[in-house]
Amino acid sequence: MLSNTNPLRKLAQNHPVLLFIIMTYIWSWSFWVPIHIENLPPGMKMALTFMGVFGPAMAGSILLRLRENALSLKPVFGTGFAVGALFAVAAIAMFQVNLLGVTEMAPKDDITFPAHSPWYVYGLMGLVVFTSGFVFSNVQNSAPTIRAFYRGLVPNRRTLLLAVPLLLFLPTILFGANLIATLTGLPYEQPEHLQLPTSTWLPLMAVKLFTVAMLTGGNEEHGWRGVLLPILQQRFSPLTATLIIALVWEPWHLPITLDFLNGNPNLIPLLIGRMIFILPIAFLMTFVYNASGGSIFLCVLLHACFNTQVRMFAGSELFVPLLMLTVIALIIFLKPWRRDRGYIPSPTST
Repeated sequence: MLSNTNPLRKLAQNHPVLLFIIMTYIWSWSFWVPIHIENLPPGMKMALTFMGVFGPAMAGSILLRLRENALSLKPVFGTGFAVGALFAVAAIAMFQVNLLGVTEMAPKDDITFPAHSPWYVYGLMGLVVFTSGFVFSNVQNSAPTIRAFYRGLVPNRRTLLLAVPLLLFLPTILFGANLIATLTGLPYEQPEHLQLPTSTWLPLMAVKLFTVAMLTGGNEEHGWRGVLLPILQQRFSPLTATLIIALVWEPWHLPITLDFLNGNPNLIPLLIGRMIFILPIAFLMTFVYNASGGSIFLCVLLHACFNTQVRMFAGSELFVPLLMLTVIALIIFLKPWRRDRGYIPSPTST
């Protein structure tokens, strides 16, 4: 237990957003900055990348424990921990076969996990599995408020039904953009799914959705939307909360982005473009979280869809303005500038 005068607990109580951001950046960048070191051991880049993505989730977990005066980092070794750990193991295994023989879509050699990796790389990958289990164990934490925040990790019947239109949302916009381009005679590159047989791209998409959800993007949402968004919505409207998150969300990716765009002559325009593109994504995440009553599961799924389906179905550049128009229409309809449109979890909420 921590005393009320403990500086970290006081910071968590009085400035939770600032502390969340600091902890997120420290955790993630501590793992991501070293990926720029040349000649890393086989598999190390992959393990460091995975660990860094858990930054928001771990920051949220620690922040809530500080606020609840329950800073015990010992996980509850129950069903939640087991599910999180087993899902991570499955995702790591699937990451090696997610190409299903499609070599043109294979990951770069430096982010694979070869069998000849040194023992400490296996140890770090084991820490990835443990961290995933730790985050999922929050659903069984003894503190009611912590359980309330992470209740949305577990899908219920309603969220499972909502998952269907969510899975179809991006393909609909992408197909719509391609159709408009075709009807108006605008040229565009052939989408990747048309370059592959259905028997390849469909299971590939399913596997990629799962691996992204667990290890390379979706697991960010345990922190960004699962903790930071509702804390911000305690003081601000969903509109303001979304803008604040977007402002810190994209720069957080910087070490990974710089590695991915290394050597690209258009680095600055691409970074600016990513900052702009993240705005509609942030708004969609906020809408999904609030409309679903705090479902982290659906936010994870939507994040996985963006990281998977855009690459799979994109063709025409009309996708971006069409997505922007869709988000603007949702903003007008849902009125996120109103404080009462934000969902805030509580131990008594269902």
